[in-house]
Amino acid sequence: MPPSRLIFRAALALVIGHSPLVITSARSAPQATASAPVKNFRLPTFTAEGFRHTMIRAAEARLPDPTRIDATELELTLFTGDATEGIDAMLAAPVATIFPKREFASGPDTVRLERIDLTVTGADWSYDHAAQKIIIRRDAHVVMRGIIGDILK
Repeated sequence: MPPSRLIFRAALALVIGHSPLVITSARSAPQATASAPVKNFRLPTFTAEGFRHTMIRAAEARLPDPTRIDATELELTLFTGDATEGIDAMLAAPVATIFPKREFASGPDTVRLERIDLTVTGADWSYDHAAQKIIIRRDAHVVMRGIIGDILK
């Protein structure tokens, strides 16, 4: 997708066209539960070729069942998934619930998404990987750093 089209879609619908924000997949999801919180939680995922794909970090995580992760101080990093192992996007939220099998995440409080060409902030958010869409329900703010071009003609 051309960068100008991606920026336009992000501004209109807060859609992130090629960067999934949910970092786990059903096959890499934790298969255990924990009655006590897990401190300094880390869950990396990798491509089939063995390159870093994503990393979920949380100061504390609870795993009430194998389908859900309740995280505090979430830092979600999305890598390029190739040999460069560059960072494509980062998402931070003080509180989040992640459903790895559904590839869905949400949070009632604030969220901040950073990309090289875009910063999105707001509150009461959700992300649906299947739709490749982030929804900000309150206080949405988008800062675009790129050339929009003639898409507004």
